[in-house]
Amino acid sequence: MTAAPIRVGIIGAGAIANSHVEGLRAAGCAVVAIADPAETPRTRAAEAHKITAYASLTEMRAAEKLDAVSVCVPNSLHAPLAIEALGAGLAVLCEKPPATSLAAAVDMRKAARKSGKLLMMGFNQRFEPHAQQLARMREKGVFGDIYHAKAAWIRRRGIPGMGGWFTTKAMAGGGPVYDIGIHILDRTWFIMGRPKPVSVSAMAYAKFGNIDTYVCEGMWAGPRRKGGTCDTEDFAAAFIRFDNGASMQFEVSWAGNRPDENGRTLVMGDKAGASWEGDTVQIYGESDNAITTSSIAYDKTIYDNRFVHFAKCLRGEAVCSCTADDGVSVQAMLDAIYQSSEQRREVTVDVPA
Repeated sequence: MTAAPIRVGIIGAGAIANSHVEGLRAAGCAVVAIADPAETPRTRAAEAHKITAYASLTEMRAAEKLDAVSVCVPNSLHAPLAIEALGAGLAVLCEKPPATSLAAAVDMRKAARKSGKLLMMGFNQRFEPHAQQLARMREKGVFGDIYHAKAAWIRRRGIPGMGGWFTTKAMAGGGPVYDIGIHILDRTWFIMGRPKPVSVSAMAYAKFGNIDTYVCEGMWAGPRRKGGTCDTEDFAAAFIRFDNGASMQFEVSWAGNRPDENGRTLVMGDKAGASWEGDTVQIYGESDNAITTSSIAYDKTIYDNRFVHFAKCLRGEAVCSCTADDGVSVQAMLDAIYQSSEQRREVTVDVPA
């Protein structure tokens, strides 16, 4: 007898919700409803995907028989909505970042533990085939001891939706650190083997946030909103130390006078190293007393994406590899980046157990 499909509701009707509907359906889930307080986007999404629209999570879960929800709302709303869903007995797939503070991420994990339901972090970059391949190479000992890494995602001019929620700290929690920095930080940390962070030294800068004078060739997430808020950083750099002696150099920008770097990860081990940017991965090693450089093929068909993994976890076919504990650790690093910058000194990272 075929098991009933997992019934999922989407929270938030912004652009990212479309990829969640499509991804979850491709993974075999039944996406049946969407909730958003704004009538126009929720109606548009409901019509596009042929699902029922609701004004709130509370209304949606009261009317629908759901197994899970996918949280696709502005960052400041991740924690309260995930906690509500978990408290109602629903599994949760939460878009990045986990929250806008370490305390909130810990509260989310606490709610998951109390409910016994899955809280999976939507760290999509670690599900990229190259991330999975490099992590398996580390597990096999190809790199030896990974002692240093670099993680960089640089946009020359790429501030999104200037004046909207992306650039409003009260809603987003931060700028590129929370938007694209978390992607490159998490995937690099994942490839390193997720060592425990112990300290961070960082600086964040806001140099391009004047809505009236900002120059760009295009803007994702809508046109600039004159009179809106732009109070986040546009560049940050950090040096992160881990308990195993390894370190990571981290850079991220929405805007800066330098060339783009489209998400670059570099790991250095005492046996081999790897550099990954775009679809290209180079492996640097040595063999038969000679220095070697090789590449690995990109094959997106051999690994599960985050939606397939989420569905498999709910069906009992997989153990979650993107856990609430990971969310707490990543959030601790993000918080420490801002704390170090504000205090202009290295800070200790305390990851709650």
